[in-house]
Amino acid sequence: MRPPLKPPIAYLLAYAATLAARHAEEELRPHDLTVRQFGLLMQLRLEPALTMSELARQLGVTRQSLHEMTAELERTGHLRRLPGMTGRTRRLELTPRTERAILYAQATLLESEPDFLSGLAPHEIETLRDLLRRALAGATDDESWLP
Repeated sequence: MRPPLKPPIAYLLAYAATLAARHAEEELRPHDLTVRQFGLLMQLRLEPALTMSELARQLGVTRQSLHEMTAELERTGHLRRLPGMTGRTRRLELTPRTERAILYAQATLLESEPDFLSGLAPHEIETLRDLLRRALAGATDDESWLP
């Protein structure tokens, strides 16, 4: 009989991310946001001075995909494109409406965590959040993930 395999953390995170994304898409649908759009808005809220290249890199998308996402968010009134530091660059700014939308969407996701993570106790959910934040801060060399 073979010993049980120890699943690599990368596999566990990837599978958990797939399930979490499905769950989050359902929860964000009433807010007219996708998971990627929510992530983009959250990242801009945390780091408003990011360039388009930096934002694409942090979100793990191509610049073309980012331009498509920002165009849609601009069309729906969540973002404004403003002149950047040089004539060729642009910076993105959240609209006041978006600040409220992010808070409501974030509250929806936080409230649904106990259902999604039903096998975990509340203190274990907080431990998981802390561990993931530390792992992301280390993997991205970006301390904005830390509280």
